[in-house]
Amino acid sequence: MWNKIINATGSLHLYLIAALIIVITLLGLSLTAVKADLALKNSQIETAAVNQRMLQDDLTVVTDELQAQAKERDRLAKDYAFALALNEKAAKAKAEIDRQLADQREAIKKLRTSANEQTRSWANTAVPDDVKRLLKHAAYCAHRSHQADPICTTAAIINEPVPASRM
Repeated sequence: MWNKIINATGSLHLYLIAALIIVITLLGLSLTAVKADLALKNSQIETAAVNQRMLQDDLTVVTDELQAQAKERDRLAKDYAFALALNEKAAKAKAEIDRQLADQREAIKKLRTSANEQTRSWANTAVPDDVKRLLKHAAYCAHRSHQADPICTTAAIINEPVPASRM
């Protein structure tokens, strides 16, 4: 039995060498496949890292926009509240003006329908044009937006004594 093995060892060595060559070749192919797979995984990791950075940048941009919109929303809410307060104040002022107008109309009506003949004739006579212009000018200059108008500026009062030569 040993003789057969010893006689076959010459060819056994060849079989062993052939088997080792096949194993080494398979290991080389396997190593090449593993390297290719590793390179693929590395490129996928790099791509994922780039995608993560892009997503992080996009998230930062969206977060900044959201914060800017929140600030704008808060500013608009304050402006809205301010406008509501102004509108309420204006409505109260308008109601007061309407009330005063109604009171003045009632007073005028009482004057025109007075039992006293002299008061009624005074109330029903036409107002002279000079008085109308004076009242119109006074009403124009009383308005807040017209007070800077040069026509509405009052003359400066001079607090100096009149020179003796003019007396």
